[in-house]
Amino acid sequence: MSTSLFQSIKKNPVSTIIWLLFMSYVAYSIIDDVQTMRHATTDYDYCVGLCSLFEFLGKSITWCIYFVVCYLTYVHKQYTRWILRLYYLTVVVFIIYYIAAGNVFDYVFNHIGTEHLDRFPSMTRSLYGAPLYFIVFSFLFMPKLIKDIIKLKKEQELTV
Repeated sequence: MSTSLFQSIKKNPVSTIIWLLFMSYVAYSIIDDVQTMRHATTDYDYCVGLCSLFEFLGKSITWCIYFVVCYLTYVHKQYTRWILRLYYLTVVVFIIYYIAAGNVFDYVFNHIGTEHLDRFPSMTRSLYGAPLYFIVFSFLFMPKLIKDIIKLKKEQELTV
């Protein structure tokens, strides 16, 4: 396992650097949001940090799934059943995200305080609107990606 990992890193240094930069950004953002929540002086500041953290985690997970799909399709150039399973995983992630967003919504509504209730709709839009980017991305780019996957599958079947 470690030998194949090192070989993959040697073959694709640009992908490895991009992946490491992305993961560094994710780690930094998560730590920043957690620190914002820890140092919150009001319930509103805590709820803003919680919404920001939750939104960022949802976006990060879906971007990771899309990066893996694109990596397998375009960089690795190999058709596997995992690509199709990742599409289904994306749908499951969206469903779990919206269920958890409902719980975060209830928590924020109960703890935000009446003096900050006017800012509640913008927090709700950020919570429920986070997957919208990925849904639009899917409608725009997934047909091309599926065509490329079918083409890869046909090429692999011809070589076998």
